[in-house]
Amino acid sequence: MREPRDLLRRLMIYYAGDHELLCPYQLGDTIYDAYASYAHYHCFEHAFIRSTLTLSQNDLDHFMEQTVTLIEPQMVRNGRSSPPVSHIYTYITGVFISEQKIPEHVRRKIRRFRYYRGYGYYKNGYCQARIAAFDMETGSLIINPAAKELLQEYRGILN
Repeated sequence: MREPRDLLRRLMIYYAGDHELLCPYQLGDTIYDAYASYAHYHCFEHAFIRSTLTLSQNDLDHFMEQTVTLIEPQMVRNGRSSPPVSHIYTYITGVFISEQKIPEHVRRKIRRFRYYRGYGYYKNGYCQARIAAFDMETGSLIINPAAKELLQEYRGILN
């Protein structure tokens, strides 16, 4: 099993390949260990990486609230009613590293989390939120359904 600092370093190396990194990054009243942004051919990703002692339901609720009140309206739509017509998709990715075991009710909340928003009957693309949580005590990875495509890559980083 890896140390949380080592996992954070490996995640930053993974994202540094094709994302711009800002370390640390403050969003509202939350300080993230890293923020990775990607923009290519009208496709975007905003990844927020945060390491905690124990991932709590409050941490998830706060990220979900930030997704709806800050990230999607300001970073995806730039304060407008929808992104430009050329916009294809934007992923909002929350990556959490928990040093201690993640409680079962928090695991369920991650697995059940869904956020999807289409713009202008999808002619302006869509926005989807993904959550991945690394449980360092058990060596497991918990994701929501939208993060399914990241599962293999993140497992490789974890091991």
